[in-house]
Amino acid sequence: MTIFVSAPDADEPGVAGLDAESRAIVAREHENHVAQVAVWDAKLAEIRAEQEALLRDGHWIGGRDDLLSILGQSRQEPYHATLLAWLLDPQGRHGFGSGFLEALLRRCTADPPAELDRARPALEVSRGNARADVVVAGPGLYLVIANKVDAREQPQQCDRLYESFCRDPGALFIFLSPSGRAPVTATGGAREAFKPMSYADIAAMLRDALASAPGKDATAHGREAASNYLATLEREFQ
Repeated sequence: MTIFVSAPDADEPGVAGLDAESRAIVAREHENHVAQVAVWDAKLAEIRAEQEALLRDGHWIGGRDDLLSILGQSRQEPYHATLLAWLLDPQGRHGFGSGFLEALLRRCTADPPAELDRARPALEVSRGNARADVVVAGPGLYLVIANKVDAREQPQQCDRLYESFCRDPGALFIFLSPSGRAPVTATGGAREAFKPMSYADIAAMLRDALASAPGKDATAHGREAASNYLATLEREFQ
């Protein structure tokens, strides 16, 4: 009968040493991690203090700064039509006189009529089964503007506008849209009559008016309103 006796594990001291070394490494890593976290916490506290100082002093700002965008109305056609009519009014407190109206007309015809200072704008002008968003009427002038931002044209919209207003002396037709596209509801005579215009065109004319018009008859609020509307146009349609 043979008896086997196992010898003591010669590797046990080496395993114990490796275990101790591993524990020491883990401890050092933990200490380094704790120290690094403390550095991060200190840096975050410094950044937070800087942010609070900026907020307190009004230097940490964001968001929109034009009135229509603040109100959430920067893509609403009625608001743009109202502001456009105001800019086209020679008596408006923007101080442009008839200059903005003349600039717009020159994009449609090379020879705007005289006495533009007597022109007057109106909104939502209905006639028959048609309704114009903006009409500017004066001696020898009857400007009809169909205004589209995001909405689609109504069935036969531009044809109906043309048929309703084309007999007025000095009748001119503009189709205003973000892209300056031609209207899809204009056929026959209406297709020739309607001049496409973009909101970027309006922005360019307003920018020129603000830069060149002396504004001696403008009120401070009127001038500011025109500048604020330009900010909306540049943000939404450039």
